[in-house]
Amino acid sequence: MKRKVMEESIINNKKSIGSKYKILIYISISMLALILSFIVNIIFKLDKSISYVEFSLIFIKSFNFILSILALGSCLISYCRLKNDSVFIISLMYLVWVIDILLGHIDYLSFYFREYTLSNYLTISTSLARVFLLIITIMPKSKIRNIILKNKKYSLLFVVVYTIILGCIEHNIKFYGLYHSNFIFVNYNRLLIIIYILCSIKLFITGIKEKEYLFVVLSLSISMLAVKAMIAIYGVNNISFYLKLVSVSITYISFLIVICGAFIELYMYICKTRILNNNLKIFYNLVENNKHSFMFICKENGELLYANKKMKNDGLFGNDINLSKFEEMIKMRNRSLELDEIIKLLHENKGWRGIIKDEAEDITVDCTVQLIEMDEESAISVSFMDISDEIKMELEFEKLKVYDKSKNEFFSNVSHELRTPLNVVYSTLQLLNMYSKNESIDFKEIYEKYKKPLDINCKRMQRLINNIVDISKIDKGILSANFGNYNIIAIVEDVTLSVVNYALLKNINIQFDTNIEEHIIKCDATMIERVILNLLSNAIKFSEQDTNIFVNILVNEEWVEIDIIDEGIGISENNKQIIFEDFVQADKSFTRMNEGSGMGLGISKSIINLHSGDIKLESTVNVGSTFKILLPNIQIESSDFKIYSIDKHNIELELSDIYEVS
Repeated sequence: MKRKVMEESIINNKKSIGSKYKILIYISISMLALILSFIVNIIFKLDKSISYVEFSLIFIKSFNFILSILALGSCLISYCRLKNDSVFIISLMYLVWVIDILLGHIDYLSFYFREYTLSNYLTISTSLARVFLLIITIMPKSKIRNIILKNKKYSLLFVVVYTIILGCIEHNIKFYGLYHSNFIFVNYNRLLIIIYILCSIKLFITGIKEKEYLFVVLSLSISMLAVKAMIAIYGVNNISFYLKLVSVSITYISFLIVICGAFIELYMYICKTRILNNNLKIFYNLVENNKHSFMFICKENGELLYANKKMKNDGLFGNDINLSKFEEMIKMRNRSLELDEIIKLLHENKGWRGIIKDEAEDITVDCTVQLIEMDEESAISVSFMDISDEIKMELEFEKLKVYDKSKNEFFSNVSHELRTPLNVVYSTLQLLNMYSKNESIDFKEIYEKYKKPLDINCKRMQRLINNIVDISKIDKGILSANFGNYNIIAIVEDVTLSVVNYALLKNINIQFDTNIEEHIIKCDATMIERVILNLLSNAIKFSEQDTNIFVNILVNEEWVEIDIIDEGIGISENNKQIIFEDFVQADKSFTRMNEGSGMGLGISKSIINLHSGDIKLESTVNVGSTFKILLPNIQIESSDFKIYSIDKHNIELELSDIYEVS
């Protein structure tokens, strides 16, 4: 279908160009035939014994006719190029002139008489036809003009028949009283002067406004006819052979202006066309061989006018490129866009540009649609390019920037976290060193007094180092789980009971509840213990005194849901989106109320992901938070049930930030 439409377009263009060439060839052949016929006529008359005056008149007539033919041909050639209706009507005027000269009804007759009269100067019927056509030229809204333009072939035929018949009748049947009246001759020429000048001015203004050089040339040619009429009036009382030659010469000049002007205008057109073709060649190569953009141009009804090589060869639209296919692409990429809306914006703004996304195929397209105004109707140009890679690179760059920022914050936070317990350990060691040198003091008693801060802060550093190691394993994708079949109810309950003493220090009440007393699932017990400890540690640290923490387990056919609910400070909406990312804390300041590196929730999420589960957060600021852990309700087939005992050391490490516990 695509190839057929393009072939038809090419064939129509070739036919249009071929028809123009045929018209130009016909015009050229006709002009040459007429010119050759007069040259042959002159050659045959060379053998005859005629006076030099007679031969001069034959030459004047022949040369005048040749110039008139060339002037007519120049107008017709200009019309074929410009397709301007006014040029066609002026061509009809010059056609009347050519026939008049051919039949001997103008100019050279005056040489046979000693005075200027209508009978030997011009034929009124054909003169009126020329004047009438000239007036029609400057009247664009005339009904007669529309009739002439709608029936151009018949108009040509009518002009030829009218000029020949009426010219011959008037030339042979003289109305002597009318034709020999100086009063009528003078006033008729005055009328011609007025009409020629007005028409000349109108054509000149039209040429300036439309920036069409040919109308300025025609204006100058018509103005010479006004000068010819002035000389005719002057010649009524001052007749001479020289004056008659001047009158004929003005006719020559009028024709020569048209001929030279048409050739100059044609030369300018050729130069502009050459420049335009060079620019078009550059544009065509730029568009046709574009390696990045898909481009096609079509009419508003969907008919394809052009598609570049990438568009045709890529196969994005299959074998049929049109607006309906483009509409399908828009709907496929972005459901919120409609082609009708784009077309409406086109007519309002002459263009539209948008980003079309296809999340399913992970494609992003930068699309530009533009309205192209043509002579008869408008066309639509569509170009688009795949910018998915650029968008991905930009997103990756933004992620790297965020990651780099988070990493810097993390290292600053870790430095702070390490410095605090290290300072405590170092200060305690200095104190112990100082007491150890004093023999009067019981060193054991002193050591027992300061052993607790040493122990707590060493555990804090150990926990921090363990987290850093685990984060590194997660980044490298080497963190693995040791799965087995464990009683998930017993694990969660034992972990909960192990932190009760820590909670009581802030007078926080912990309640445990489950809808089933025992349930076996596939899990890594050590990892689950670590996740529950982290969430309970956070709940205790970020809850005020005299509040409650609830640990609930709900088992259904698909999931085991573990809910840890506190009545603490809560988490804002902005922080909810990033709280599970590595190195992230809701409070990043070094003056925060509770210690922590911000790695615990990130590690917890990674652990739950290893279990093919999910962890969710519901929170309201100053009301509390709920962390929901979802674990698949599955078991390892052909594997025995394992009993897991809580590791007291892990509990001490995870809750080492709560200093009050001995």
